[in-house]
Amino acid sequence: VVHQLVMVTAGVKAFLFVAALVVSVVATEEDCGSEEAASCASPQFLQLHRQVNDGTSNPQGVSHFWPHARGRMLQHPGTTPEAWTNHSLSWTWSYPEGKFHNLFAGGPVIDEDKHIYQMTARGLYAFNSSGHQLWHYQPPGRSNNEVTLYGDLVLGTTCDTGNAFAVNRSTGQSVWITNIAEDAGQDCGYPAAVDGVLVVGGERAHLDPADGNSQIFGLDANSGEKLWQYRPDMPTWNLLPLFPGDGTTLFMDFAGGIYKLDLHTGKELWKNLHHDSRGIGMTASGENRSFGDGGAALGPNGMVYTCSNPLAYRGDEGTTGIVRAFYQSNGTEVWSTSTNFPCNNYPAVGTTTGIDGLSLVVTPGSLMIPRQKEQGEILSLDAFTGSKKWSIKVKPLDVPLNMPEGDVAGLGTRLQDGIQPICWPSHWSAPMIDGNGMVLVGRSDGKLYRVFGPDAGYKGVRSPNMSVSEGLLWEATTLGSAFLHGALAAAPGLFVVSSCDTIYVFQK
Repeated sequence: VVHQLVMVTAGVKAFLFVAALVVSVVATEEDCGSEEAASCASPQFLQLHRQVNDGTSNPQGVSHFWPHARGRMLQHPGTTPEAWTNHSLSWTWSYPEGKFHNLFAGGPVIDEDKHIYQMTARGLYAFNSSGHQLWHYQPPGRSNNEVTLYGDLVLGTTCDTGNAFAVNRSTGQSVWITNIAEDAGQDCGYPAAVDGVLVVGGERAHLDPADGNSQIFGLDANSGEKLWQYRPDMPTWNLLPLFPGDGTTLFMDFAGGIYKLDLHTGKELWKNLHHDSRGIGMTASGENRSFGDGGAALGPNGMVYTCSNPLAYRGDEGTTGIVRAFYQSNGTEVWSTSTNFPCNNYPAVGTTTGIDGLSLVVTPGSLMIPRQKEQGEILSLDAFTGSKKWSIKVKPLDVPLNMPEGDVAGLGTRLQDGIQPICWPSHWSAPMIDGNGMVLVGRSDGKLYRVFGPDAGYKGVRSPNMSVSEGLLWEATTLGSAFLHGALAAAPGLFVVSSCDTIYVFQK
């Protein structure tokens, strides 16, 4: 998220059962990339994928509902089995003195007790599902990063001090603090932990137009001990590590390069760097390379997908984006598809309502630049081929001074308070696919967009706000301020949406 630039200045399964299913159902990457690809997206395949991963996604038998910005890390990210049905707004929370007296980082995470955790400019807050504040923790430095859950720990990082930290999720008491670097980027990171290793970014880069992090670190999630560090070809922006469940981690740099490392040692296993966006012959400031506010996502078909910008494009209005698919095993590119607008987002991979097969949902949109009318769309691609399934083109953003909703109104108050003055998120939050295949996503106009699926098959209650595009029914509901990538989270019976300044909790 371009969120922070201003601050530069101011666990047993039945083994035989699973093994039998694996033998009979699981397809290899080569199968998934062949004419038999449709079998990889069958309900049996997807269900097996969830069953196998559910038993390993968290330590000590703890199975948090939404432990990371993109959900359970060993499942395909951005999806939830919870279906939005008769959920309605139950409660909200913003800073008691007024919402513009604080600024949120990333979005919410939800533990096994349905407790909600949100990092802000004024520290980390914990709430129960009824909205009662449980505790508040002041991190060891300013944090722009969403926290993540691992067992009984809440894990996070800071930017100005380059610290990583762990807090007991029940008490809010500090467990460990580790300094990983002198500082860290001003972007909004999404650290994550699996198999005892916390993967984070650190060491601020100094490249125009954004900094990000020059190094990736692996820490012992339980003790904070530094295990390894790795320097990618280009810095990362909004680092969001991915975990296929094979003892590795994958991530994308801000020019669309994709990397795979050994999770426990940091050893590079492969990387795929597209030279058309690497700034070959670039100046010291890196002015000829691309920049993107997006990232990567795993599919249940052995692929990893990236959302970035080609050539020397930097996500601005009037430029295009690109979505690429790679085999997780060796980094070989499978397909690529250009998008009409810049790809500054994190994809969601799943099945959407009324549409056959596995889908990749992205939300291309230009970065927020004053005096421009940024365009965007909600786009679904075939996860195996990259061909378009559907798209919803929305009206260009129409907000004060063409800044994300809430930034202009809150600027003076935050400047006076001495906190980060503006949120400045990307065009869209990262999308979510619910248990019925509905797509949810927040936009910088402060509205929550929901795509219900084909209009002809919709049997629910219709509201006056609903629209139909390309035969798809959708609705935009005004909540308030703009949203960061990690805005959406879900657990049984509830959805949590965080804007840049307010938590909205919808319950049955």
